[in-house]
Amino acid sequence: MRLLCLNPNRTAFVTATVAAEVRAVLGPEAEVIEATASFGPDVIRIHRDQAVASHAALDLAARHGADVDAVLLAASFDTGTEAIRDLLGCPVLGISGAAIAMARLIGRRIGYVSVGEISTPLYRDVLARYDMDRDRADWQVIETPAAYAPGDKSSVEAIVTGAVERLAANGADVAVLLGAVYAGLSRRLGPSSPIPIVDGGLAGAHMLAALVRSGRLAAPRPRPPGAVEGLSPELTALIPPANS
Repeated sequence: MRLLCLNPNRTAFVTATVAAEVRAVLGPEAEVIEATASFGPDVIRIHRDQAVASHAALDLAARHGADVDAVLLAASFDTGTEAIRDLLGCPVLGISGAAIAMARLIGRRIGYVSVGEISTPLYRDVLARYDMDRDRADWQVIETPAAYAPGDKSSVEAIVTGAVERLAANGADVAVLLGAVYAGLSRRLGPSSPIPIVDGGLAGAHMLAALVRSGRLAAPRPRPPGAVEGLSPELTALIPPANS
């Protein structure tokens, strides 16, 4: 299967981190194509970033999604998932939505670890679609700038481990790591963790593979025509013209 790992911010290391975890989980059955935005924010942190990154996500999908079986959004705000699903007509998952769905199959009380206090309002707004407060036990916000660059990750893993231990102490049955840079930590930290850990790379890989194997599960959505200007040729070609 051909999977597009699409990152609507400009940090290629983030794309590579999620793509590496998808390859590790699915092995040779998956060909993973990496696509990183060429415009917009380096990292999505606030609502303005999310608005610009939504355009970047659609543009990447139009440029790289023509012959893929599914798309994984490698950004923890699940930027543009519904729009890309409409655009391409194939399975599209955001890493946070996938992680939350998997966590709910594991435990009844979920704890969250997110990156950066500045991003908490955006997390609360865009992830409200998953009704996070319904079964939330705790939410730990940590600062881990080293997670966004190559190099030794021992300090990052220590900070995340401490956050997960606090979640467990506060009543969580399972921990969800909100952050594309944390892809891979479930498998590395899970064996010694007091509670199961789910990250978006692991969950997204398993769930997308299951959706692809299941075949078409619903009729394609209608795509109403509309006049657009100033978009890339690839994106414009996928939007029906106003007179169609």
